[in-house]
Amino acid sequence: MKLMLTNGYPYPYPDGLTDKQQEAISEAAPGRTFELDGVVQFEWKHTVTVEIKDDFRAWLDARRVTGWPVWSEGVLEAPTSCADGYDHPAIIVGDTAYCGFYLLAD
Repeated sequence: MKLMLTNGYPYPYPDGLTDKQQEAISEAAPGRTFELDGVVQFEWKHTVTVEIKDDFRAWLDARRVTGWPVWSEGVLEAPTSCADGYDHPAIIVGDTAYCGFYLLAD
């Protein structure tokens, strides 16, 4: 599977922006996406965990591109931010908070 994160905003969201700057960020958000290949399981319970296929290189690549910490063998923990989501916390990758997600079949 593939995890696709959508609707990305700067993280942390900058303070002191003008209305025009905020509007530009909002207009750009739908085009800011992130895709993570090799996902075999996604769980959002008390934390968000993403299991990567049983391939050490794929797992290392996922760690490198996301910066997410290790939850357990083959599983990464995706940080979230309640302040940066809409009706649910946003998933954080680097300097971007993503407000939507899809799991897509390969």
